[in-house]
Amino acid sequence: MDNLYQPPKAELLDEQSSSRNAFFVTSENKLYLLNFATFGLYPLYWFYKQWDSQRTAMLPKKIMPAVRSFFQIFFTHSLCSRISEHKQRQGLGSWDYSGIAWLYIVLMVVSNGLSRIELENGSLNLLLLIGCIVAPAIPLAQIQRHANQASGDDNGQSNARISGLNLLFIIPAAALWMLALVGSYL
Repeated sequence: MDNLYQPPKAELLDEQSSSRNAFFVTSENKLYLLNFATFGLYPLYWFYKQWDSQRTAMLPKKIMPAVRSFFQIFFTHSLCSRISEHKQRQGLGSWDYSGIAWLYIVLMVVSNGLSRIELENGSLNLLLLIGCIVAPAIPLAQIQRHANQASGDDNGQSNARISGLNLLFIIPAAALWMLALVGSYL
């Protein structure tokens, strides 16, 4: 017979289930593809999703993911710090994120500056554009790898497939890339 005066038992979330949604999870290949397809605008969405996943964890402090995404160079270290702390709480070891965060910031600033340079050779312009898009994605993918580990999905398999919404960006971007390719040789 149940004790009427016993307090109700609540189902507590275990550490593993709470870590599944700790950060935005995506595969590194998808990150590279979407970054390239969107001409380097994907990090705006990526940072928004990372900070949006942190809203409940940071209560009662109210954060604005859109602002943190737009001013991402000022919030890269704090995001990496949160990922590192979460990994340590799970016993996954420490992550010295400072170097990779600084590399991302420097590459974003340098790429932004270099993207404004007009070279006389169309092929060099295209290579410069590709370099300015791909270079910042490399440290961003490393940050994503650690976010995936902190969320319990090391390879980002839960968000590795290309969705219909992704295709809405990829297909028009492919047309723009074709125009950039043709324009660089004319």
